[in-house]
Amino acid sequence: MKTAEIKELGAEALAALIQDKESELRTLRLKHNSTQGIEAPGRLAKLRKDIAQLKTVANQKKVNK
Repeated sequence: MKTAEIKELGAEALAALIQDKESELRTLRLKHNSTQGIEAPGRLAKLRKDIAQLKTVANQKKVNK
């Protein structure tokens, strides 16, 4: 998602997205650390970046209230 798209979302939508991304990251980490492995290890870094971006926008919205 682009930053402009994220900034248009409400607080509840941001919280839901953060929760979804974190659960997906958790699942991928478990697969990566097990014997299964994952097809695209770069997806882990992308998810971490997305979560950080979402949390940053959420905190900016809190501060600017």
